Amino acid sequence: MTPKRRDHNRGVSPGGCWPILVWLLCSTVCRAETVTLHLRNGDRVTGEMISLNIDHVTITNSVLGRIVVPVGQVERLERKPATAPLNPATGPATNAPPAAPAAQAPATNPPPAQAAPSASASKPADADAAKTPAAQAPPVKPKPPKHWTVNAQVGVDLQYNQTRRQLYYGRAKWTYAKDRFRGIVEYLANYGKNDGVRSANDMTGSVRAEVDLGKSKRLFLFDAAGAGYNEIRKIDLSYDDSFGVGYKVLTRTNLTLSTDVGVNYQRQEFSDGTSSKDYGALRLGELLTWKLGKRWVMDEKFEAYPRFTDFGDYRLRFESNMRYVVSNNLNLNFTVIDQYDTQPAPGVTRNDLLMRATLGVVF
Repeated sequence: MTPKRRDHNRGVSPGGCWPILVWLLCSTVCRAETVTLHLRNGDRVTGEMISLNIDHVTITNSVLGRIVVPVGQVERLERKPATAPLNPATGPATNAPPAAPAAQAPATNPPPAQAAPSASASKPADADAAKTPAAQAPPVKPKPPKHWTVNAQVGVDLQYNQTRRQLYYGRAKWTYAKDRFRGIVEYLANYGKNDGVRSANDMTGSVRAEVDLGKSKRLFLFDAAGAGYNEIRKIDLSYDDSFGVGYKVLTRTNLTLSTDVGVNYQRQEFSDGTSSKDYGALRLGELLTWKLGKRWVMDEKFEAYPRFTDFGDYRLRFESNMRYVVSNNLNLNFTVIDQYDTQPAPGVTRNDLLMRATLGVVF
């Protein structure tokens, strides 16, 4: 039996045309995949994806052109592939009779009137329209990083019975950090009476500046100065200045520890009529910050000043703060401050301990 000779001039059968057509359409959709980027600030950006790597997502659309978005600003990526072409089995609505299904096709090639439409003819206009995303509002420019914070704390201790006591205290801390520079400004004040007798009246302010050195930014230079008075401890005026070098021992996300060493100069003027005193001392310092969880933060600071005249004479300052974060702008604080001086004013104890609870507001 002589096999039939295939006629190459009568076109390709429908059964052989559909795989090629589907492959061409899928390739087009993959190359023109439309995505929507949901940003962390609530905005959305829609366009055709150009590239995606661990650092940036690059898309383009007809309104804004090429857009490069850092991955850290993307909350999630929603894929919206271009609309697939109409089902060739149903085809567009025409007056022509429908093509016969492939399963019912005769053994020979169908007549030209019943041949499947070509790839170019079967591609609907909707596929091209799907490639062009709808116009989107321009993305909102992310806010620049905040380099400064202000934390203000206030507290009060009142008692009205056989004993009448009023104690008011406040604290403000301003910090600024940018690149290699950090600045810290602090202010503390206490005022109170116990049965009409003044039991607290002091005020202290300090400024500290740090500059990181080297590529690792672990080594830094610092300068710290402070001034204040304390009526109860008979100090009309006290001011000092320290400078030296420090090192960041730990720099973890939840735990930081730094130490410093330097020299210190202090001058005290007493209210009891005694002469003023000038001291030169070595400074040894340590600062620890520990995030115990989402809401608990502890920081601790220790300073020692052994005096050059006699290392048996010295002053110490220890401070610890436990903070509970109520919200982004509100926190509760418990503070312990202990100061010790081997050479206080006459009639004043060497040790001065203060414990207080405050309500803090962050700006």
